[in-house]
Amino acid sequence: MDMIILPPVIDRTTASALLSQLDQAISGKNDVVVEGRDVTRIGQAGLQLLLSAQLTAASRGVAMTVHASHAMQAAADLTGLTQTFSWVGDSHDQ
Repeated sequence: MDMIILPPVIDRTTASALLSQLDQAISGKNDVVVEGRDVTRIGQAGLQLLLSAQLTAASRGVAMTVHASHAMQAAADLTGLTQTFSWVGDSHDQ
């Protein structure tokens, strides 16, 4: 299993930095866990990146689990993408 820990703020700059890390993780055959519990702010670029990674992982047959923070869930709600993402809630929210 590969794990990626997301930074507290995901904007265009950090999304660019995460791109290669996510691509490398989903290029293998291991399951991927994306830990987002510390994310306090995520922008459109971050949402696009995570959605693209989720779709790419699925097309490659790689299981990708995203533990979303409250901020990530709220951003998905705001953009109308809640049903598009396959996220699990933050462990602090459960």
